[in-house]
Amino acid sequence: MSPLACSLLALAALFAATDALFPNPYCSFLEMGKTDGYPQDNEVDFTITVAGGYITIPDRCTRPGNKLVGQSISVCNAPNSKPEIIVPLRTDYRRPNFGSLYIHCPSGFPGCDRLEVHVWQYCEMVIM
Repeated sequence: MSPLACSLLALAALFAATDALFPNPYCSFLEMGKTDGYPQDNEVDFTITVAGGYITIPDRCTRPGNKLVGQSISVCNAPNSKPEIIVPLRTDYRRPNFGSLYIHCPSGFPGCDRLEVHVWQYCEMVIM
């Protein structure tokens, strides 16, 4: 490998390490349920655009033989503000509610009327 290629590879690794140490200050992140140990072919990722407030996240895992067991959510409003992801209270704690969230983003800030919510859903095979 040429010295230039080695330098570029080292620089890319440095940027990746910096991003891991210093997350984006304009993003919120939330994990719910089981989020580890799933093969990539049994994960679904998608983006929805919302204006904040109460939102409904569709279940893209539920199909014959699968069920939704966890999800990760990220929402950003760079460089204006940091939206807050709030999970509404539930009375049934045995079954997490993956579909209902509240995103608080002050209406006075630019970008709060059009937020991109990135969702990763983790699916598990149903064993009968």
